[in-house]
Amino acid sequence: MSNIAGSSAGTTAHSPRKINLSGWRAEIGVAVALAALIVFFSFNSANFLTAENWATLLQQTSVIAILAVGMTFVIITGEIDLSVGAQVGLSGTLFALLSVNHGISLPLAFLIVLVEAAAVGAFVGALRVIWGIPTFITTLGLLSGLRGIAFYVSDGLTISPLPSSFGNLWYATFLGLSFPVWVMIVAVLLGWFVLSQHRFGQHVYAVGGNPDTATRYGVKVARLRIAVMIMIQLLAAISGVLLASRLNAGTPTVGELMELDVIAAVIVGGTVLTGGVGRIIGTLIGVFFVAVLRNGMILNGLDPVLFLIAQGFVIILAVWWSMLRKRQS
Repeated sequence: MSNIAGSSAGTTAHSPRKINLSGWRAEIGVAVALAALIVFFSFNSANFLTAENWATLLQQTSVIAILAVGMTFVIITGEIDLSVGAQVGLSGTLFALLSVNHGISLPLAFLIVLVEAAAVGAFVGALRVIWGIPTFITTLGLLSGLRGIAFYVSDGLTISPLPSSFGNLWYATFLGLSFPVWVMIVAVLLGWFVLSQHRFGQHVYAVGGNPDTATRYGVKVARLRIAVMIMIQLLAAISGVLLASRLNAGTPTVGELMELDVIAAVIVGGTVLTGGVGRIIGTLIGVFFVAVLRNGMILNGLDPVLFLIAQGFVIILAVWWSMLRKRQS
């Protein structure tokens, strides 16, 4: 027995390790497409590869990336949130309303905004787990409802100015990177760690793969679904406050159609709409694919409406591809 074990151990020690990339086909495919986009636009626009353009692109993309991290969790569990853009607008508006019109301190105003977002997430999750109302339906209603509340509390006006110190938060830098970029980095690293290294991430995949089986193995499916809906709403609130800092004001129209950018990035990055499949690294690649596509089209003088058309077809192709991969597996 010892000779067999020793022989097996020796064989294992000296046998070359094979790298299996088959499970990364989605991420590799999007990375190749992103590289092709970068090469294409670099030849078509003299300003595309400049440091100034990429610094601006990275800063503007940070908010989408922050939201996309949360949306990855939501979609992997088999849910979706269409209200994130509206929550971004409401959070920035509410933050400005509390701090400018009512004189509430910035930390307390931020805390109130977070509580509001968490309450919305808990509401969506509760409707899903108690009454079985799909999150698609609830958040579709909130897409209009939250935006309407933002217009109502602000009388449809921009609320400004925020304190200058807070207004400079968007442009503050550390080690050459702006504050929103650092928030994005933290969100991406935490999202990666939880999904790939933590038990909560394992439960997210289990619920998205088969909630009945996950329940039999002791996963608190209802609690997890509520948690991920709260998570995405909190990230939307943080994003709304960051954008309020950028504008030095709260504006109810901020975040319009942002949910399309977020969902497009997550799906393009390989996360499957039916749940159970997805990675943060793929989402990050998807975020930059969508951002580079928009940036390159703008620099080439194309009508912004064409980006919406291109984005729509990219989403359709990504969903078709992901469904095909899941069916084959």
